[in-house]
Amino acid sequence: MFFIIALVIFANVEVNGLVLKQVVILSRHNIRAPLTDNLEELSENIWPKWKTEAAHLTPKGALLEGYMGEFFLNWLQEEKLFNESCPSSVHIYANAPQRTRATAEAFVNSVFKNCSIKVNYKENVTSDPVFHPVFQNDIAAFKEMVILDMQKSLDELELNDSYQLINNIIDIETSKLCKIKSFCDMTKRKDDIIFEINEEPNVYGPLSLGNTIVDVFLMSLYQGHNIEDIAWGKIRSPAEWKTLTRITKENQNVRFKNPSFCGHLAKPLLDYMKNLFLNDTAPKLTGLFGHDSNLNAVMCSLGFKPYELPRQYEGTPIGGKIVFQKWHSNVTGNDLLKIDYVYPSVGQLRFSTKFWDEESPQQVTMELEKCKIDKHGFCSWSDFVKILHSLDVNVLSTTTRLISDEA
Repeated sequence: MFFIIALVIFANVEVNGLVLKQVVILSRHNIRAPLTDNLEELSENIWPKWKTEAAHLTPKGALLEGYMGEFFLNWLQEEKLFNESCPSSVHIYANAPQRTRATAEAFVNSVFKNCSIKVNYKENVTSDPVFHPVFQNDIAAFKEMVILDMQKSLDELELNDSYQLINNIIDIETSKLCKIKSFCDMTKRKDDIIFEINEEPNVYGPLSLGNTIVDVFLMSLYQGHNIEDIAWGKIRSPAEWKTLTRITKENQNVRFKNPSFCGHLAKPLLDYMKNLFLNDTAPKLTGLFGHDSNLNAVMCSLGFKPYELPRQYEGTPIGGKIVFQKWHSNVTGNDLLKIDYVYPSVGQLRFSTKFWDEESPQQVTMELEKCKIDKHGFCSWSDFVKILHSLDVNVLSTTTRLISDEA
């Protein structure tokens, strides 16, 4: 069966003498309704109505997350990570918004049916500080550095073809954005940088507005809306989708993947993950359910090498998971790290493909700059530990330098 072949690829069981000891999954939530239903300013065209509340996980998103959970269940069983069907060494932790909590619940209920494994999350908060990549440094020199580096990233963007395509799709010259705010051409406006303590890095301008628009189109595509209802039928080819989604990728790059401050943004989540990786009594399986901003800030901080995700338009796809695996070699006695990006393709999302019916989820083996992988995708766990220990040093040295500059 194709599914068994997929498991062999994912688990790398052709490498003799390896035993899976620990898995930490960093996941983006699954399909949600658009983040806002207040889109009338952006186009006079009639926007499709969603049955699901804005920013909430859709029923289809929960269904697809369940499919992903069943795939992981089979892999975990194949690798014998657990000896029991309802293991105790499992920890599931989600950010507070409904879409992340509901994604975690769909995943764990699929992997561990009838086991009553709890999804942990903080109540009565809009966003859990562990998952919230915000500025917490009010040193003036830090703010200046961030703004300069974000501006440099903005200046280097080459998105005019993407912005022009947006202009045409939304009929921007007839929009309230143009009539009331004189914002009549995405290619002619610049982004303003927004820096606020306890808030995420942000911009306002063509990048942010374009990101909002493309996000609606993407979620409609994944949700399975009629093709004529997605962008009013004006996206005609995969090439145009790739042109548009360059906006969403660059929005994430500018805000969360800048090497000078991504470590600052990711620190609460990375501290949490470090405790899992460095603690011998940590759960065998941990699922952390957050957002694309979490995945991007963590990847930037740990020094992931550039990567491509076949059959996807996004850099951090809906429902995608970065799977950190600790393996032990019975041959050498050493521990090894393997990192895979496991994610659904655009087609699997749109057509609700059950992974074992036709094909497995997509998988790309990832590599860290300072942890060289072998031909099977493994690198030394001790090198990974060195990276983890260097994280606090990097953040501390930046802060110390900035304080010194102000003195």
